[in-house]
Amino acid sequence: MTPFKPYTIFLASLTALILLSGCARTTAQVQPEELLPVKTIVVLPVEIDLESQGSRSPKETQQLEKGQKLVDTLLAEYFSGREDIALLTAGQRDALEKDMIRCRTTAAVTICRTQKADAVLLCTLHRFTEREGTEYSIASPASVAFEYKLIHADTGQTICSGMFNETQQPLLANMFQFFTKAKRGMKWLSAEELARDGIKQKIADCPYLKK
Repeated sequence: MTPFKPYTIFLASLTALILLSGCARTTAQVQPEELLPVKTIVVLPVEIDLESQGSRSPKETQQLEKGQKLVDTLLAEYFSGREDIALLTAGQRDALEKDMIRCRTTAAVTICRTQKADAVLLCTLHRFTEREGTEYSIASPASVAFEYKLIHADTGQTICSGMFNETQQPLLANMFQFFTKAKRGMKWLSAEELARDGIKQKIADCPYLKK
């Protein structure tokens, strides 16, 4: 019997992946008539997850603070040119009443009403770890985790949410993410590149926020 060649096994795996991917795309989508009337959105500065603060090393804290500023910049880039979306600076947020600074749901609704917006976007950064190495040779890969919530002003209801949590792996390490990874090319991303990719993926899933 002739043994299977490596490329034959790869093609068979790829074919199965294509078939499975086709089935996975049958998830229900929000219909336009189901959307709430959201014409204006306020984007608050990115927050760092405080729950695991005590278990972080000084290096992890430093990278998170760097990532916090970077994700603020990436959100500004993503929403550039959108007249219906206003990004608050940290100073503008801090100028609001003290009970708003924590940016929880009730505070978010108050901020929305203060800014005369229909909804507010909250983004929390949980992890931001830079790669150690270069594009083509690494000791450890980049790793980024963040979540967002879009809250409706009148009701306090979360009308959109998403979570990005990825530590980059080799291209063939997870066949179910093959096509997503293949778009990035055969290189190891920086934490900034990984975060930018995550924002494009997750923010675009929300019909109120996609371009």
